[in-house]
Amino acid sequence: MKALTTMMMAMCLTLSLSACEANTQENEPVIPETPQNPNEEDDDNTGNNEKRTSVTLTIGETVLDAYLNDNKSARDLISRLPVTVSLNRGSHDYCGNISPALSYDEKDVQHGWKNGDLAFWTVGNDFVIFHSDEENSSSTGDIVNIGAVTSDIETVRSLGQNINMTIALAEDNNSDEDNDMITKMKITVNGHTLTATLEDNATTRAIAKRLPMTLPMMDLYGREMCYRFSEALPTDNARTRGYEVGEIVYYPPMHSFVIMYKQNGEHFQMQSIGRIDSGVEVFDGIGDIDVKFEEGE
Repeated sequence: MKALTTMMMAMCLTLSLSACEANTQENEPVIPETPQNPNEEDDDNTGNNEKRTSVTLTIGETVLDAYLNDNKSARDLISRLPVTVSLNRGSHDYCGNISPALSYDEKDVQHGWKNGDLAFWTVGNDFVIFHSDEENSSSTGDIVNIGAVTSDIETVRSLGQNINMTIALAEDNNSDEDNDMITKMKITVNGHTLTATLEDNATTRAIAKRLPMTLPMMDLYGREMCYRFSEALPTDNARTRGYEVGEIVYYPPMHSFVIMYKQNGEHFQMQSIGRIDSGVEVFDGIGDIDVKFEEGE
C-alpha cells in the first residue's frame, strides 16, 4: 500500500510540470515513450551554440544579459527587436504570449529545459524564461530553446509576479563587424547595371553576407520588386512609414527584400537597407525576373 501511494504521488508531481503553467494548466504535455533529447546534457551537441546574438532583457531598472541562438525561432525574434512582452510568474517560469507566434522547425522542438533557458512554447505561442525545476522537466514537451540568460539566475527569480520585459539587441553585437561593412551594391537586371548606396544597420549587414546572390524577384502591386527569404533577417530600426522611389527596404512580417520603383503613397513597416543611385525606372513594368546583387565599388 505504501509503495502504491508513493508511486501515485510521483506521478502527480510529474504531471504538474508544464511550460507556462500559470496560463495553460489545461494543456498538459504527453509524456514521451522514448527520450527526445539524447544529448540534453551537452549543449555543444545541440547545434544552437554555433552563433549567438547578445541581447538585453530590461524589466524596470533591472537589466539582464542574455543571448539568442541561431535556430528559426530565435532568428524570427531577432528580426522583431526591440520587443516588449508581458510575462506572468509560475513556479518554474515567467511566461507570456508573443504575437504573432514565432515560426519554428519541428526538429527544434524538445522536452525539458535548463534553468535560465529562453524558450518558445508552441502549444500556447508563449515566450518563456525558465528559472527553476530543470531536474524535473524532462517530461515537459513542445519547447523550442531559443537562448539563455547569462546573468545570475537568482536575479531572475527575484523579479515580480507580473512583469513587462523589453528584449533588445546588446550594443556590442556589431562592434566586430563595422569595419567589414560594404557601402555600395551592384545590381544587374535585364542587361542593365545599377548601383545602390547601402545604410549601415543589422539588416544590411545580413544582406551583405549573402552577396553575391541572384534572386527571382516578383513584380508586385505596380510599385515594387520583391523577394521573400524563407527565414527572417535581423532588424534594428524597423518602423511604419512611407517610402521613397528607389529605396531598398526589408518588410519583416513577410521576410521581404524589396526595391520600390514607383510611388503609391502607402505606409507600411519597413527597415531601410539603402537606395538605388539612379535608373530605378528600369523595373517599371518589367515583370517577374531574376536580379543579381553583388558587392559594388
